[in-house]
Amino acid sequence: MAKEKTWVATVAEIPPGRLHYVDIDGLPIALANVAGTIYAFGDSCRHEGGPLSAGVLIEDTVTCPWHGWTYSVRTGKAIVPPIGIRIPVYEVSVEEEDVFVVVDWPDG
Repeated sequence: MAKEKTWVATVAEIPPGRLHYVDIDGLPIALANVAGTIYAFGDSCRHEGGPLSAGVLIEDTVTCPWHGWTYSVRTGKAIVPPIGIRIPVYEVSVEEEDVFVVVDWPDG
């Protein structure tokens, strides 16, 4: 796996309690600001692919706007059944006002 750190937004673009959509080389990623900490996770709900960045963020839980499936933005784990499924989460770094996401791309 090759790790790639990519600039995705400024902190000002993701106010506390809000979601933000970014695309990194065709990979849809949602960003969430939970009390000043930015989290990055896969933007597609595991149920039917709903856009999580268009959902509702309550504390550290995101709810899909299509059918209400919920996930922890910190861990990617589903909150309600079927528990055990998860969405991918990505490493985030904030440098001054810039937000970066690290993606592990498959080699090849």
